[in-house]
Amino acid sequence: MFKELNDSLNSINGEITKLKTAVEHIDSAKAAAQAAVNAANTTNTEFKVHLQNVTKAVDSILKPHQDLIASTENLTKTIEAIDFPKQLKLIKMIAIVTGAIALIGSVLILVFK
Repeated sequence: MFKELNDSLNSINGEITKLKTAVEHIDSAKAAAQAAVNAANTTNTEFKVHLQNVTKAVDSILKPHQDLIASTENLTKTIEAIDFPKQLKLIKMIAIVTGAIALIGSVLILVFK
């Protein structure tokens, strides 16, 4: 009977040893998983900072170009608002009137001389 009890205890002890090994493997896997999660979090944080820095750099590069585009658009609108045919017609009329006045002045000078 003691031999059976001893065999049973040895068998239980063997199973407990297997269970301890399994628990150690589970703990090891848990530690590895936690390390992987920590590494992923660190990578995420560092990538976020890097992406923010890249975004700031791109914005600083694009800002002058955006200002130039806005200024060009304003200039284009101003030029489009000018009625060139009307302005040229007005300039022609002023030139004709100025010429006529000069001619009349010359004639008057000659007449009253």
